[in-house]
Amino acid sequence: MSTASASIELDRLRMNQVQDLLNLGFRWMKFPAALENEFLSQDPQQRLRHFIISGLISLVVYDGFLVADYLLIPDVFSIAVQLRLLIFTPVALLALLVLWLKGDKPLTQHPVLLDSAVVISGLFAAATLAYALSITRSPLSDFYHAGFAVVVMYGNLVQRLRFWSALGFSLAVLAIQVVGIWVLPNFNPRLVWPICSLTAATVAFSLCANYVMERDKRRRYLLSERERELVKALSEVNLKLQQLSRVDVLTGLFNRRHFQEYLQDLWQRAKHGGTEVAIIMMDVDYFKPYNDHYGHPAGDECLRQVASVMQNSLRKPGDMVARYGGEEFIAVLPDTSLALALQAAERLRNAVESMAMAHGASPTLPVVTVSLGVACCNAAMPGATPDSLISRADRALYDAKHQGRNRVCSI
Repeated sequence: MSTASASIELDRLRMNQVQDLLNLGFRWMKFPAALENEFLSQDPQQRLRHFIISGLISLVVYDGFLVADYLLIPDVFSIAVQLRLLIFTPVALLALLVLWLKGDKPLTQHPVLLDSAVVISGLFAAATLAYALSITRSPLSDFYHAGFAVVVMYGNLVQRLRFWSALGFSLAVLAIQVVGIWVLPNFNPRLVWPICSLTAATVAFSLCANYVMERDKRRRYLLSERERELVKALSEVNLKLQQLSRVDVLTGLFNRRHFQEYLQDLWQRAKHGGTEVAIIMMDVDYFKPYNDHYGHPAGDECLRQVASVMQNSLRKPGDMVARYGGEEFIAVLPDTSLALALQAAERLRNAVESMAMAHGASPTLPVVTVSLGVACCNAAMPGATPDSLISRADRALYDAKHQGRNRVCSI
């Protein structure tokens, strides 16, 4: 299988995969491995920007809870200040600075890096709450448990952890709170259920919102991928149609329309550079009798063989061959003198004759032959035009036919 065919097949399989996911859904919030990696790696700059901005805002809110520390657990306020301002804040700012300086490269290489940073920072915040609760003796400390719900919302809604990361993070925060309650001295047992249910409800509601957000994000990604694949497929079809509109179906050569456009562009460049342009016009000798004698399928094969010989016999990169109509072919040779063009035409004539393709209806030779007309001029000459050059080549071809065919003539 060629590289192009393999690429088309991969695109088709990917398109089917995307469509299946859109039709069947993705309840487990996970795509097949390759598609999942692409999804996680998409738009790293935007994800990094959101992480940094929301991280800074969350850090301000986290430090702002010093007011709650002062009001609810004043006996350990100094320790809270150390945990928040002297430990957590400098580490968090350093991490944000490193990510900002490195740009999106770490995210491209490790798409789960941000989720890991959110989980670690969130669990550290929950741990500082649990530690403060474990050492305080303030009668108002029971109200301090509301901070765990805030930590859950930070990970699930503010930083938008992926669903499975959000689920693990939420359960871990809830576990930290429950364990903290378990080991707290003199904790009022009547408050266990109200306090834990508050955090549990926050976990449930925020996970529902997180699930919906990620589901919609994944669906938008699949829709954009499908649209991109459709646009790519349409572009490829359009390109093929454009190519087909410029190619002769029978011989595979360019058609007359493309030849004329190519000659116009070439002429402008040659006129600007003051270089010569040569035209070779070629006609298969006695092609109608060949068709009548051998049949149209054989005639089509004859034209294909002649076209192949003509294309293979011209050697310069800028040379272009086209089917001009019926059994008539034409070639344009940029920056080519008349002498070189005549040599190329003679090489063509000899190559066709050397094929030794039988032509029992030809009065010239018992094999297929061609007649060629050659014309050349400097594109910068006054009055010189592409049409006049083609007309001269056509007259030269007429002379070749008139003089007995299977020959090259020039004007």
